[in-house]
Amino acid sequence: FDGLYYSYQGNCTYVLVEEISPSVDNFGVYIDNYHCDPNDKVSCPRTLIVRHETQEVLIKTVHMMPMEVQVQVNRQAVAVPYKKYGLEVSKSGINYVVDIPELGVLVSYNGLSFSVRLPYHRFGNNTKGQC
Repeated sequence: FDGLYYSYQGNCTYVLVEEISPSVDNFGVYIDNYHCDPNDKVSCPRTLIVRHETQEVLIKTVHMMPMEVQVQVNRQAVAVPYKKYGLEVSKSGINYVVDIPELGVLVSYNGLSFSVRLPYHRFGNNTKGQC
């Protein structure tokens, strides 16, 4: 949000975005990384996690080559497209997209990179995390 570049090379889970003063029940976006090349300490994303109310969406990279991704909701594998309780998961080209229409939130992930889009009128000056 501040236009700066950040390195995500740790073997850990990063908070990409959470609210400083929560106004939305249990909202957050996280990325779980692992060292995919132990010689260079290079990290690759393993799972993108989106939490909203009672749902936790995990978009997991199962294999890097060829790219294989699995979508889970509350630790249960689901077919895409998925739509329940105000949350939608779909596939657009190589990207998996988590859409929370009531919040105007769009999160995409393709196994290697991610994007988080939040409306300023709802989240402006009230976010913390790496993004």
